[in-house]
Amino acid sequence: MRNVTFGLERGVVVVLAFLVVVILALGVGLVFLAVRISRLKEQMEQEADGHRQVLLAISDALIVTNAQGQITMLNRRAEKLTGYSREEALGRAYDEIVCIEHSTADPLREVLRGQRMSENNASLVSRSGTEVLVREHMVPLFSRSGEVEGAIFTLRPTAGWDAKEKELDHDGAIDSLTGLYNRAYFDQELLRLDQPEYWPLSILMGDLNGLKLTNDIFGHSKGDELLVAVSQVLRDVCRPEDSLFRWGGDEFIVLMPKLGKEEVIMVRERLQEALQGRVVCAIPVDLPLGCGTKEDESQDIRAVCQQAEEEMYWMKTINQTQFERETLNAIMNELYSRSSGEREHAERVSRLAEELGRHLGLGRDDLRGLRVSGLLHDIGKVALEPELLECTNPLEPETEWEMKRHPLVGFRLLNLLEETADLAAAVLAHHEWWDGSGYPRGLKGEEIPLFARILAVVETYDRVQADSVDKALALIREGAGYKFDPALSAAFLDMMERPA
Repeated sequence: MRNVTFGLERGVVVVLAFLVVVILALGVGLVFLAVRISRLKEQMEQEADGHRQVLLAISDALIVTNAQGQITMLNRRAEKLTGYSREEALGRAYDEIVCIEHSTADPLREVLRGQRMSENNASLVSRSGTEVLVREHMVPLFSRSGEVEGAIFTLRPTAGWDAKEKELDHDGAIDSLTGLYNRAYFDQELLRLDQPEYWPLSILMGDLNGLKLTNDIFGHSKGDELLVAVSQVLRDVCRPEDSLFRWGGDEFIVLMPKLGKEEVIMVRERLQEALQGRVVCAIPVDLPLGCGTKEDESQDIRAVCQQAEEEMYWMKTINQTQFERETLNAIMNELYSRSSGEREHAERVSRLAEELGRHLGLGRDDLRGLRVSGLLHDIGKVALEPELLECTNPLEPETEWEMKRHPLVGFRLLNLLEETADLAAAVLAHHEWWDGSGYPRGLKGEEIPLFARILAVVETYDRVQADSVDKALALIREGAGYKFDPALSAAFLDMMERPA
């Protein structure tokens, strides 16, 4: 009996031990499974967050809905386009936030039924009442099981296709070059936006620097590129509901509804940052901007416009010298980048011209003028085709005609810049000859400015001295009285023959 009892007890112990082992194993398995599930969940959340960040970073307006058409996500661009914040839009129906009248059957319903893609040209009315022409693109969002669980929408502001815009274009409201509204439409739009529902109404006004210079030096096609570059930056930075105008030849205006004083200053800063570093034919793209804001009915909108204009001209005035210096340096660097020989030649001519002026006993201001004239005398060559800079004499007739343009181009350029305007005449005339057979105007004798006569001597010497100093001096000696001012020729030869 005792043996039977002992056997039963032993059997119970074994069973209990087995159950303990099983329970422990199950516990370990459950812990492992919980950890695995947690990690998978974390990984899926990270992937979802990564996808969410990608979607939010898309430059077009992007909106995601669930299968019921309720918004579950929208990016910043969509917030700006619709006028609704993320917090206001989440959970609401798509067509409550995106106010679009479709010409065909409801595309959202079709996409949520599984239609692969829908694209529509449409007119969207933002929360502020501003109408924006958009390209609406939507695709279904499928689950892993293949069921439609929502839709993804992109909205891209566009121009050129819509009948309303075509109507505006026909009425002369669209600037044909930039695609912005023109001045004829400005008064109409200003009147429409000068209403309480659009206040605060901010105005940005800009005056493009360097357009006349670009037109005169590089041609009107390059000036057009400058205008287009500015209009593209305005489109990139401003909101879809803002109205953009090319107000005049080189003036731009932006009307910005529901935007206060601090916000418009931030927009101005973003515009300046976007323009920084942009160039067209070595001309920096520079747009001084003034701003004003109407906050309530006590303010006259025309006075606000005048405030923005006065601030713009103030900015233009105080920054003009810096712009001109940057432009001059950029143009010279553009020329030198095409031909290192031009830089070396300009530096030698500058040095020789100053030395000759000192030899003649000229004053300090004249010496400075000669030094700068020497550096800039061939600046007009920046408008020539690069291969012309490497041509050697004698030139073909057509090439010679092109080359002879550079004094006139240099004159126009320097005459447009305040700090160099007094040197423009010397640059224009540095290929005139003493006997009147030079170019571009055929001046003779002392009709030719003194600086130009000095430049004619030292430039000719420098062009030849690399081959032979003796030959260069002989050319100056032989040219005295018909090509060069005889007194300046004698002074230069005397200077060069003196021991160093």
